[in-house]
Amino acid sequence: MVGSGSADESAWSLIFTGNWVALAILLILVLMSAASWAIIVLKWMQFRRVRAENAHFFHGFQRDPQLAKVFALAQKLPLSPLARMFEVSYREIQSFRGALEQDDALEGARERLMQNLSRTLERMYNQQSMQLERLLPFLATVSGSAPFIGLFGTVLGIIDAFRGIGVAGVTSLAVVAPGISEALVATAAGLMAAIPALIAYNVFRNRIRDYTTGMKNFALDLTNRLERVL
Repeated sequence: MVGSGSADESAWSLIFTGNWVALAILLILVLMSAASWAIIVLKWMQFRRVRAENAHFFHGFQRDPQLAKVFALAQKLPLSPLARMFEVSYREIQSFRGALEQDDALEGARERLMQNLSRTLERMYNQQSMQLERLLPFLATVSGSAPFIGLFGTVLGIIDAFRGIGVAGVTSLAVVAPGISEALVATAAGLMAAIPALIAYNVFRNRIRDYTTGMKNFALDLTNRLERVL
């Protein structure tokens, strides 16, 4: 127990006895780590709901042949990219049908409708992809910059330690070790911030790749189905 308490006190002393530059760097790394974990939790919850709502909507889309019922289902699933793609397509169809009722002699109506649907689906695909990727650049920034910020703090700490050695005129390990240990805390803090951010970024990017592939396949399925019913 005594050894554990001494180790804890030593760790805290290394953190709080440094100069203001080292403490500022540690504070920056702690804030980056806290923000990263908040984003990780938010994105994990978002992707969990997206996966569930996508599965629910796609099951209803395949089971129900009536577009109006599928549209009603899509409105109940706000986080499903597939539901959003179907919703804008259905609205485009309704709008085009209204235009046909006003002008029965509209030439090439079906071809123009399919072209409009293609552009609408592409626009919604881009919007949903951006929504899925929101906040992920911050994780990439943390994973790439935190180790270098920590290394910067370590370099400054080592420089300060060797300056102290020069002033004291003593080169024993007992004099050098505390300053170097204090400097290495910044590197450890940088790695602790960067590693979870890097892992989460790669995991989320793979999930986004799966979702975007699913959206592309759904756009093809939706276009084929609309061509049969129009």
